[in-house]
Amino acid sequence: MTIKMKKWIFLFLAFFSMAHATLRLHNDSPYKLRAVVRAADGTYLGEMIILPEHFNTWSQQYPSFGPGGQNYSEQPSRSQTPYSVQWYCLDGGQYGICENQSPGAVVVAGSCNGPKYCKPQKKKKKGPYGAHEDDEQLHSQNEAQSSDNSSSE
Repeated sequence: MTIKMKKWIFLFLAFFSMAHATLRLHNDSPYKLRAVVRAADGTYLGEMIILPEHFNTWSQQYPSFGPGGQNYSEQPSRSQTPYSVQWYCLDGGQYGICENQSPGAVVVAGSCNGPKYCKPQKKKKKGPYGAHEDDEQLHSQNEAQSSDNSSSE
């Protein structure tokens, strides 16, 4: 075998071995979502937060993106597949659920069953010390003060 052929075989085997225990998670929604991956028996495997219109890869090798991720080393006879992915809004409400996902699958939040909606986030309250630097009210006050100062000069 040539070196080039060995390199292609190695790349194929590396990709194949990685793809069999991964899920490609795609958040096609306008919301930040938390994706929770569960095994066929409902056991928690891991989770991650995915930004709107972004994707990430969950891997069985690195399952603990959230608290409480479990490896199956204590009971290797239990089947992990097919996986289910539960999508949650950051306020805790359910966005959707995709069941029966094969290893290597692309899981798109918008194609799952569920409400596919998150409540709008509440506007920030003013702090005890008044407006913040990024507050619109502060900007309008500063503009009004600067126009008053320039007209009095």
